Amino acid sequence: MRELEVSYDPDTLREVYADQAAVRERISDLRASIPTASDSVAELLARGELVARLRGLGDLDDALAEGRLALQRAELVGTPVQQHLAVLRLAHVLQWRAEFAESNLLFTDLLTSLDRFGPVIEAFTHQRAGENAYDQRHYPEAIEHFARALAIRREFEAPEDQIASSRLALDAAERGVKGST
Repeated sequence: MRELEVSYDPDTLREVYADQAAVRERISDLRASIPTASDSVAELLARGELVARLRGLGDLDDALAEGRLALQRAELVGTPVQQHLAVLRLAHVLQWRAEFAESNLLFTDLLTSLDRFGPVIEAFTHQRAGENAYDQRHYPEAIEHFARALAIRREFEAPEDQIASSRLALDAAERGVKGST
């Protein structure tokens, strides 16, 4: 599989793929791999990536349908971590669709269960919860989540791209606060 180059828009915080055709090809490969996955772990990984790639391209109806299906499968065959990640991906799709009543409920549930998981899951959950708040222009709340994600990622020496995405998001939320006063 070739690397799919992604960057983040500094204002919307959304993924921007350099080669959308390559992403569509990857989506096709993922769809083909799900029915023949060697086990439930491989299936859930493929479903998770499929939801993320569809969302990243803006195919939000497909992302929502696949996100709900991925959550159903995770609830049937997944571990608590896999279930948490499936809910996180679904909440992120709902956020992109501006369906905040549902995304807010899911993020509240996700944040209350963080003590069951390690720092990597905690950082990703705070990052996504911050993006949910950011899209609603709840900048102080977004700042809290982004700062927490950044602190965790620095403390546990996360990959530089994760640290950079938290920094970018924190900067955007701080600009949002300044612009709204």
